[in-house]
Amino acid sequence: MNATPLVSIVVPVFNDADVISSALDSCVRQTLTAIEIIVVDDASTDDTAAIVERHIASDPRIRLIRQEQNASAYQARRTGILAARAEHLLFLDGDDELAETAAEAALAKATATGADLVQFGVDVVHLDGSTGGLFESRLQPKHPTLSGSDVLRELFPLDRPAQGQLWRYLFRTRILADAYALTPADLVLPRVNDLPIMFLAASLARRLESIPDRLYRYHFGRGGSGRKVRDLATASFYAGAIRSIDSIEPAVRRIARTSDDSDLVLSSYASVRRAIIGYTTRYLAEHTRVDLQGAVFADLFTRASAGDIVQSTALHWPKAIDTLAAHGDAIPLAPRTVHSIVLATNHLRTGGISGVVISQARVLQEAGLRVTIVAREAGSDLSSLPAGVGFAEVSADTLASAIAQWAEVCAHHEVDLVIDHQWQYSTSWQAFALAARAEGVATIGWSHNFAGRSLLLGLARLESAPRYFALLSHLVVLSPLDVVFWKLRGMPRVSYLPNPPSPNLLTAGIVAAPRRAPAGRRIELVWWGRLQERTKRVSELIDVAEHLDRMGVDFRLRIIGPDWRDMTAGRLNGLVKERGLGKRVQAVGPLHGAALLSAIDSSDLFVNTSIIEGYPLTIPEAQSRGLPVAMYDLPWLAVTHGNDGVSATRWGDAEALARRVAEIAADPSRYARMSRASLVAAGRELSHDFPSWYRELVSGTLPSALSPEPTLADVRQIVDLSIMFAEQHAATRAPSRSTRQRDGGEDAGTSKRGAFARHIWRKMTPAARAVLARAPWLRPAAERVRRAIAST
Repeated sequence: MNATPLVSIVVPVFNDADVISSALDSCVRQTLTAIEIIVVDDASTDDTAAIVERHIASDPRIRLIRQEQNASAYQARRTGILAARAEHLLFLDGDDELAETAAEAALAKATATGADLVQFGVDVVHLDGSTGGLFESRLQPKHPTLSGSDVLRELFPLDRPAQGQLWRYLFRTRILADAYALTPADLVLPRVNDLPIMFLAASLARRLESIPDRLYRYHFGRGGSGRKVRDLATASFYAGAIRSIDSIEPAVRRIARTSDDSDLVLSSYASVRRAIIGYTTRYLAEHTRVDLQGAVFADLFTRASAGDIVQSTALHWPKAIDTLAAHGDAIPLAPRTVHSIVLATNHLRTGGISGVVISQARVLQEAGLRVTIVAREAGSDLSSLPAGVGFAEVSADTLASAIAQWAEVCAHHEVDLVIDHQWQYSTSWQAFALAARAEGVATIGWSHNFAGRSLLLGLARLESAPRYFALLSHLVVLSPLDVVFWKLRGMPRVSYLPNPPSPNLLTAGIVAAPRRAPAGRRIELVWWGRLQERTKRVSELIDVAEHLDRMGVDFRLRIIGPDWRDMTAGRLNGLVKERGLGKRVQAVGPLHGAALLSAIDSSDLFVNTSIIEGYPLTIPEAQSRGLPVAMYDLPWLAVTHGNDGVSATRWGDAEALARRVAEIAADPSRYARMSRASLVAAGRELSHDFPSWYRELVSGTLPSALSPEPTLADVRQIVDLSIMFAEQHAATRAPSRSTRQRDGGEDAGTSKRGAFARHIWRKMTPAARAVLARAPWLRPAAERVRRAIAST
């Protein structure tokens, strides 16, 4: 044996009795004989040390260093490095092997180039003996040569998963000794104990060379990684990865102070830390028993700041955000003092939600609060933004970027509270609520539609929303029946409030006198809003018009509003022409301001054929101009309760609605009564003390009367509405008989929708079941719901 070895091979081991012989055999077979093999036993409790002793007897190049106490592989490697005599060093885990030419080939490259690091290829050996796969491809060298700060920049690229395996390199021993000298001598790192030193070594190295030869055989699945998290001790072990990367922060700062590129050192370290936090969250989310997740994530949030955890997870493993959100906790509204509020929406454009957001901003300003509207999509129209209300845009291609921008907005505007107007429509609202929570900001969800919307449209949000309710400090809905629905779905902090008056209503005000009936002349009918077919069913207006025409009623119907995704003015006019109603009905496109007001004031009745609405602002807008309202019955609408200016018929009966329109117009006395009642109802909507309500909302002091408890009558109404929505969904989505025969059966889309609807039925809450148990007379109706859902 050479007096001074050329390469030291450090082998940290702990309870590796079953595999250590293979590892040592691969060392002694090295074609480079001038090596030393330093085995550091980290206080094994099996026969590992005895097996190593037997190998020493046959090859004196092997040395065994025994640690009296288990101090982690991190300390075992330190011990091996300090004992190493060679200028270059390889690492070998006790359950892996080196190729026979590993020391010779890597050393030749280092000697020829003067490199501090030589990277080589790796074979990943699976339990069945096969090799290959995505992980193996990620481990192969990507850069033939790197120098200066490029070594750190390329080995740890910003905001990419961090690869810190020490066994992929031949090191200049001095680099490793210097890296360890920067850390506490007694540091113990049970989890992720190689990456910290790999990062420090890459920061200190000035040159890297690579060779494509696959010189290391990594046995995937032999070690302790990949265990299921079945107890808190195991969870704590995996979460310890965050402590490992945090432990080298002082060393990183020392290196940065003397580095030619200190910004790179610090930003690379921050990037690696994000990667470790994100990976840890993902691992715990995917491998922890469901009943342990709450306690596991509570522990996780003691390891790093909530903001770091949320943003790192969004960046590296965004799917794990939902699991984090499911175990979030809301910030209580009381006794907090709120000064700054964000109103979150998709955008400010034409539409009911935008109108509500703008009106709400005005009211909150009146209540003495600082208000910022934040849009999560580009393309807002700021022409109607109230003076003094801030605006910010959070629009990004990735969830991580959006979450980072969101956190910056919360910090910059010193936000205390978010009112999220998109929670009912967005699939990622919980991520924003979680990110706000991480910044100490409470979130209130604000609903804009009846809770049954998801069942009608076949959307999974109805099922998934309760999973994240713990993040909401409060939920605001638009009717008492919505309160009942969401309480049955498991959300106790829910109240109903009307929407504030729309800008149109506030600007135009209420006319002074009721209207005169259209006696002896053509009846002018009007509808306005966005041309949305799914929920507003604007094509039903044509059905109503057709029945009026058949009755011989002299009328004109103007349909006003912008095109939408599922309906346009051109398409509506095409349908009108097909029905021969071109002289009766016209879709005129959008009108605004004075033009819209003039169209309303020149009309006699407002007609509404929506199947589902939350709080249609067009009803008080119409009533403020003295118009009677004829509509399909939406029994949950608070704005129609006690409102004698509204006359409703059974939903979907266009003929009945047409008769109602004709009756109202033909009876001057009835028309006058309804016109007067409309003005009274509009006055009631304008008389609400919204500033007081909003102050009570943000302080958590809304009266209990706005949060009624479910009654049997409420449940029955919900059951009846569920039947209607399920039947409507089935009727809308079911293919015709000829289509089924042509295609050979049920189409895939219908099958998936039916599966979703049946899943909803199976997940009916215990609270709802308890109500049915108390009221068995509701079971036939419930069975009808089940059959309707089963048919979808």
